Amino acid sequence: MWTVRDIDRGAAAAETQLDRVDDAADETALTTGDSVQPDEYGVHVDDPEADLLDDDLDAGLRDDVEADALDVIAEHFNARDLEGLLDVVAADGEAPGLLGYDRSNLGVAVEDLWQRRPSCCLTRGFVELEHVGVLWEHDGQAWWRVAAVHVDDVEDGRVGVLEFSDDAALLDRIDCEAPDPLELEDGVSWEQWDEGADRTGSD
Repeated sequence: MWTVRDIDRGAAAAETQLDRVDDAADETALTTGDSVQPDEYGVHVDDPEADLLDDDLDAGLRDDVEADALDVIAEHFNARDLEGLLDVVAADGEAPGLLGYDRSNLGVAVEDLWQRRPSCCLTRGFVELEHVGVLWEHDGQAWWRVAAVHVDDVEDGRVGVLEFSDDAALLDRIDCEAPDPLELEDGVSWEQWDEGADRTGSD
């Protein structure tokens, strides 16, 4: 028959065992650099200086492979690196939407887009559970969303489908931040482009 003393003794033993587990976890955290530490009550809390959204998967998004592909595409697109951009798209890839229909005419379509919209650039955001790219244009005063960019069938870093959509309702739903206008390359804003065109015409 259990007595109160027996119960107290068992509780004390259990608490001692839990303390040992916590101590072992603390030691492991210190040696591995883990930022999760227990507070004064033994409850583990996140480092307040850590960014909880460092990984987009924390926001419930579906596939980091697509996010990586969009980042690579944006890097080449914004650098006006056509060869690098085309290298990301599979040889038999498709490019429906604003840029054409397949990879064979993608280069011409992208160069035409750069010429028509000299300030355009790509960033990444998300809508619901999907990573999405956003094509922006700067009018000299503000950034405007021009198109949503989707990627699909990503294998070994190459995109099978690169789709541009100018669906206004979709664009409004994308959670993203506008680019920094200070990051515009020299000569690509509308004002600079117009001034360059005027100077060329006046020579």
